[in-house]
Amino acid sequence: MEGETMPSIVHVDKQFNISLKKVKDSLNIQPNDTFSINTENMHTITLKKISDDDPFISAMKNPAHIHKKKKFNLNELEEELWSA
Repeated sequence: MEGETMPSIVHVDKQFNISLKKVKDSLNIQPNDTFSINTENMHTITLKKISDDDPFISAMKNPAHIHKKKKFNLNELEEELWSA
């Protein structure tokens, strides 16, 4: 069982807070790490670490078509889409 760790047990308190210290320690989570959470079923969730070089995360942080100074004419854009 090389590379496997013992499961971490976390408890939800009355205010729905979860101490993630055990999870942080077992997964070696560092500041600014990014994760996706997926619900498999009512009893299982997965927590997947996303690297900084993930193209989806990069696109979300730096959208391609954001121009603060340029205003788009939505009517022209719609006309262009329908005329193509």
